[in-house]
Amino acid sequence: MRPLSSSSSTLRIASWVFISCSRLRSCQAFSIIVCKLIVALNGFKAKSIKFRPMQKTKILIASVLKPVNDTRMFEKLGQSLAKLPETEIHIAGFAANAVSTSNNIWFHPIFNFRRLSFKRIAAQRNYYKLLLQVKPEVIIASTYELLPVTILYRIFFRTVILYDVRENYYANIRFQPTFPRPLRWFLANGVRLLERLGSPFISHYFLAEKAYEAELPFIGKNYTVLENKYNQAAGENVLTKIPVQLQPDNLHFLYSGTISPVYGIWEAISFIERLHSLENKVKLTIIGYCPKETTYQELKDRISDKPYITLIGGNTLVPHPEIVAQIRKAKIGLLPYRLNRSTQNCIPTKLFEYLANGLVVIIPENPLWEEIVNRNRAGLQVNFEKESAEKMLTRIYSDTFYPDGKIPQDVFWANEEQKLLSIFTQKPITT
Repeated sequence: MRPLSSSSSTLRIASWVFISCSRLRSCQAFSIIVCKLIVALNGFKAKSIKFRPMQKTKILIASVLKPVNDTRMFEKLGQSLAKLPETEIHIAGFAANAVSTSNNIWFHPIFNFRRLSFKRIAAQRNYYKLLLQVKPEVIIASTYELLPVTILYRIFFRTVILYDVRENYYANIRFQPTFPRPLRWFLANGVRLLERLGSPFISHYFLAEKAYEAELPFIGKNYTVLENKYNQAAGENVLTKIPVQLQPDNLHFLYSGTISPVYGIWEAISFIERLHSLENKVKLTIIGYCPKETTYQELKDRISDKPYITLIGGNTLVPHPEIVAQIRKAKIGLLPYRLNRSTQNCIPTKLFEYLANGLVVIIPENPLWEEIVNRNRAGLQVNFEKESAEKMLTRIYSDTFYPDGKIPQDVFWANEEQKLLSIFTQKPITT
C-alpha cells in the first residue's frame, strides 16, 4: 500500500485537484478553493494499511444501498477479513432482517429509504455518527456517495480508506435509463469528479471487474481485482449432476438478482412465453429485488395469468441464501442482458453462481461471456428477442453440457480471498 505523507504529498494533491477540476470550466473557482483547503492540511499524515497481528483492528465496510448481509460485503469481504487475527468487522448498510452469528462481525443497518429519495442525503449524518461510534482503523467504502464523509473523517482521525469499486458508476448513470436523459451527463460527471477528487485520500482500490482497470483512469496502478466469484460456504458441497442432458421434465429456468429492464426481465419473460407455448413443462422462477415500483407493478400484471412463472421477492430484498437455494433447484440460468455500454465488459455475479452450481446458462451475444461459457461448454448464446421456440428447444435437447463432468474451479471466491488477505498481511501471492 502507498501511504500519503507530508508536504510533498500535499502539494501533489493540490496540483492534481486543480488540474482535474479545471477540465470542467465551471469548476475552476471551486478548484482553487479546494486546493487552498488541501494545502491547509499540510501537516496531515496518512497511516499505512499494514496489518498488525498483535493489535485489535476495526474494519468498517459500508454501502448506502446494499443490505448489511449483502453477498459481497458480508459473505465475501466481511467473512474473509474476519479470518484475520485480532480483527473486528463492522458492516453498515441498508436495513435487512439479518443477524450476524459471527463472534467478530457486527451489522449496522443504518440506512432505510427508497433508491431515489432525499433521505439518501440525510443518511450521511447517520453514517458519520456510526464512524464516531465504531472508530475504525480501516474503512472500505462500497459506494461513491460515502466518500466525502469518509474523507472528512480521515482528515480528523487518520484512518485508512479503501474504495471497493463494485460498479462503474459513471457508466451506469450515463448509459442506463435510471435518471432523466437531460440529467445523466451532469450526474455522471459529478460522480466522476467526486471519485477523482477523493483518489489522493484512498490507500487502495478493490475492483469488482477487470474491465475497470481501463475504464477508471484515476486509480493508477494502486488496485487489486477482486471479482464477484461464488463463495462456497464452509462445509457446503456443490451437489449437481453433470454432465447435463436437458429433457422436457427438467426445463426449470431461473432469473435471479436485480429485476430491471436493463438486465432483461422483459426479454426473459417473452422468451419463456414462447417456449411454454410449445412445451408446457417449461417453468420460470424470478427471484430478486425490483428497485423501481413501476417495474414491479408491471411485472406482477405481466405474470398474473401465468402459473408457470413464479416471483420471489420483487418489492422486498431477498437474502442471498434464498437465491442460492433457488439456483440449486433450477436447471437453466438466464442472463438476457440488454446491450449497454455500462455492462458489456462486466461479468455478472450470477454467471459465476450458475457455473459453480452446474446450471446450463443462456446468454446474449457478448464475446467476454461467450469465451467463459464456451470454454466449459456450459450453455448457449441466443438472441432472446428473435430466437424461435422450435430452434431453441432443438438446441437445448441436442447438446450435452459440462461434458467433462467437472465444475470449473476458476469461478470460486477462494483465490480472490487470498488476494484480499494479502493486502492486509503484505504476503505476496502467486495468481
